[in-house]
Amino acid sequence: MKGIVCLALALLLLTACGDRPRAGLSPVAGTKGGTGVNSMEKIRKRGEIVFGVKFDTPPFGSIGQGETEPQGFEIDLVTEVAKRLKVKPKFVEVNPKNRVANLDSGKIDVITATMIATRARDKAIDFSEPYFEDDQRLMVRGDSKISSVDQLDGKTVALVQGSTEESVLREKAPGAKILSFQSWPTALQSLLRGDADAVSTTVGILTGLKSAADKAGEQVKIVSPGIAQGPLAMGFRQGDAALRDEVNTALMGMAEDGTYDRIYAKWWGKVLPEPYKIRVLPSGS
Repeated sequence: MKGIVCLALALLLLTACGDRPRAGLSPVAGTKGGTGVNSMEKIRKRGEIVFGVKFDTPPFGSIGQGETEPQGFEIDLVTEVAKRLKVKPKFVEVNPKNRVANLDSGKIDVITATMIATRARDKAIDFSEPYFEDDQRLMVRGDSKISSVDQLDGKTVALVQGSTEESVLREKAPGAKILSFQSWPTALQSLLRGDADAVSTTVGILTGLKSAADKAGEQVKIVSPGIAQGPLAMGFRQGDAALRDEVNTALMGMAEDGTYDRIYAKWWGKVLPEPYKIRVLPSGS
């Protein structure tokens, strides 16, 4: 119980409450995209661009205790994008279940919330160039004998509702039982309580969860590399080409002048030291 209490305190400090293109992560069914629009003109008129981001998923985006604004890798990334578009960034919290709906309704202009670009999703929304790639793995308690996805038959795995990881686990480990939660911190707590035998998501998210567990004195470890891989990209309403192209231009400029590498090193240098290489198209007519 003492460990769980400490964990809760550590999570409060990290949050307000939880991919290089290759074959990999399966699509999530049921997403519906919006119609073609031109958000760029509206964004320039109001001088503000609204990003749907995570508030509970360090190190991508989270709000620490006593803070009012999110911090993280994706937050720094889109703040720099907004700067290059010469507008102010605004952040709205989203999660895997509501991010596309918030995009369709116009509540946000861009999804930047650990969203994996898949072919199924590309039929519903448009995507930017990928800006990160990660490997789905497992996190287990320190004394666990589980080291591979092949050992999950009859075991319980904690996931977040609406995440791509669930469809991957159902394919790779059909004998596993899935527990779905609203956030990654609550999924982690289920692992530490013993309700789940493992948590499965990408290394980036698992790293943030492990940091919280370590601070609480709980022993966990990340295992089973290579379950699936996939690219993270920003999402736009279907047909919102002007905004997508402006964001891509900003991302490519950041890759060319070293800004992306500096942001990457700040958040990932100790965990994933080799920076992701954003595709840069040649300039000119």
